[in-house]
Amino acid sequence: MSGLISWIRGFLTTLYVSIVIKDNQCYLFSRAIKGDKIINSNEAIFDITNGVIDSKLTDYLKKRAKKYHSVYFAAMLNSSKQWALPAVNASEFEKFNIEYNLVDKITIDDWSIVVPDSELANFEESLGGLKPDLIYSPFAILHSLIKESPKDGKILYLLNMDDSNTIMIFDGNKMKFGAYFDTRKESDGFDYYDKVFSKEESADLDNIIEEEQDRLSQLDNLGDIGSFEDFDEQNLDKDDFEDIHQEDIDGVNKNLEDSVRDIGKEITLISNIKLAINEYYQNEVYAGDFIEEVVIFDGLSLDNEFLIMAENELMIESKVYKKDIDKLLNNMMIKEICNEL
Repeated sequence: MSGLISWIRGFLTTLYVSIVIKDNQCYLFSRAIKGDKIINSNEAIFDITNGVIDSKLTDYLKKRAKKYHSVYFAAMLNSSKQWALPAVNASEFEKFNIEYNLVDKITIDDWSIVVPDSELANFEESLGGLKPDLIYSPFAILHSLIKESPKDGKILYLLNMDDSNTIMIFDGNKMKFGAYFDTRKESDGFDYYDKVFSKEESADLDNIIEEEQDRLSQLDNLGDIGSFEDFDEQNLDKDDFEDIHQEDIDGVNKNLEDSVRDIGKEITLISNIKLAINEYYQNEVYAGDFIEEVVIFDGLSLDNEFLIMAENELMIESKVYKKDIDKLLNNMMIKEICNEL
């Protein structure tokens, strides 16, 4: 950025708006910047109906366009049809049975992020016809995180988000393999239960759910909740007792639902890692060799118990790093736009 442009920008306020679609809702994060200072930040959630974001998003951007000198809009692509390939030219694309001239692609070093032509148009339709200044693939987000802390050796990197698992395998700084798993249960043409879970893993999850339900049903016997001898009966009438009992049961129900949902996501995540590793090892086009480490950038709530389970299942050393994906996307757009101006 030239000195003059930088000086002028010091007097102007620019709004950077980024969105991530997850859990069938649109999550917006924005920051207003004047010079090199953040003036304010904002978060909002917009509903999605029949695959299209509520028109309130358009209204939001129009109102901000009147308030700020410039407004830039970025979105994360959530199409299930996107890939990262260790290929950059037509002959290399042929190895993966992809027609070079029928896809949109971004080349990064010696590999490419690839999306069918129609997918970007479909994505813009889901935004209510809005045309983002920047569209980021989860592969681009994952690559930015890899560059922050590059590692030697053969590493499987994974970006864990609400609706997707994005995987890339690197050997040092050389990209060897990419895979994208859409984990939405109602994704078109994707049988979530049958294809994500093996029969053994499905049975394991069913057993866990059944065991938790058995434990919950035992709560009908108040003696299983604990002793009430410490309560002062004179200060606790029947109605109060019934309220406390119901709140306890409701809390247990809620915790059970959250626990089962998390277990399902964790099993799905490990299953997707296994599928990626098998493809990498068995498909000759990748010339895959031994993966030394798994690094997960987690946008959700993985914990140490998951890490233990993952290492036991995969037999590979694993690490988990927490990341705020919404803010990360916003940081990326600010950096890219400021460097271009």
